Amino acid sequence: MTMIIVGVDGSEQSRRALVWAVKHAIARSAAVQAITAVDTKNLGTAQRAARLAEAETMLAEMVTQVLDSCTRPPTVTYEVVEGDPSIVMVDASQRADLIVFGSHRMTSIRQTALGTVSTACIRLGGCPVLVIPVDLPEPMLCGDLVPA
Repeated sequence: MTMIIVGVDGSEQSRRALVWAVKHAIARSAAVQAITAVDTKNLGTAQRAARLAEAETMLAEMVTQVLDSCTRPPTVTYEVVEGDPSIVMVDASQRADLIVFGSHRMTSIRQTALGTVSTACIRLGGCPVLVIPVDLPEPMLCGDLVPA
């Protein structure tokens, strides 16, 4: 089965990337895995636990919100992974057929527009990378794509 991985950081752009990936998965009978990478280096035990719990809550809520709009949702899994986000996502790209990110607001050239994580995946990843542009019209909710 085709695997689409989405980088989710809690931003509106990453939500839009998740919506795009879910819609694409529905159309292609693919599976989606949403990943939030959390760099816990230099954090104490309590801070580390709090940061991971916060990331887990954010990711679960975002996935639930997107899937609740789907009449027939695809298979979607999600996980929070500890580590440098660029390394986590490049590693994840090795088992994906496509990796999807939301772009950052354009305030500078390439690095700011794409972000360091998506740039790392473009340079070092094991699959194609899709970056959803900021000015792309709001994606339809999944239910709008698949008739009831």
